[in-house]
Amino acid sequence: MINLVSVCTDAYPMIYAHKLHRQFDKLTKLEVSHWCITDRPSELYERVNPIIPYKKSKGWWNKLNVYSPQMPKGHILYMDLDIVMLKNFDEEIIEMMNATESMSCVSDAIGWMGQKFSSSMMCFESGAHEHIYTNFIENEEKINTLEGGDQVWAGPQINSVSFIDDKFPNLKKNLKFHLSKLSDGEVEIPLEVCEQVKLVDCGGRPKPHELEVLPYIKNNWHLV
Repeated sequence: MINLVSVCTDAYPMIYAHKLHRQFDKLTKLEVSHWCITDRPSELYERVNPIIPYKKSKGWWNKLNVYSPQMPKGHILYMDLDIVMLKNFDEEIIEMMNATESMSCVSDAIGWMGQKFSSSMMCFESGAHEHIYTNFIENEEKINTLEGGDQVWAGPQINSVSFIDDKFPNLKKNLKFHLSKLSDGEVEIPLEVCEQVKLVDCGGRPKPHELEVLPYIKNNWHLV
């Protein structure tokens, strides 16, 4: 059993949560339970269980609820909503679940602010990092003004991390930083991606709904 958890709060379109959870169901052969941390539970796709944030925060800081005592028991697989799944990646998920370290995740695409840890996709045992959530709740007013966001703040509080892309380098590629090229100051987004790539991370801009001309986005996101 794996608990797939997403976060969709404020004005973020709920269709993103629908597409993430439906595409995961379409691709996986694992037993999965679906959860979404949201302040709009009535909008959720019927297979997804809502988790109301204990304390609503600003923007990306709501993601810290994945470390809270409210999480379902067992393995948590968290994924950002703007990740587009192209192929089955059960092998990598099982590897993440079996890691001896307390956290499995992908590396940050650019080592943002010197931090290798990325919260865009991570797997850990429920309850293993509740101290991160507790620290945030107790110091929220000060913390949510910090630069770098949740992963830069949370990463140093995690004792041991297994970086899944060390073993599976083609699991997830960032669209802007791994797959695109910079030419004359313009970002050139590829029309095709290597067939070995399983996940395309569209963090930042443009978002998947702005990339409908790309076959690998259209065929794996828009038609779900």
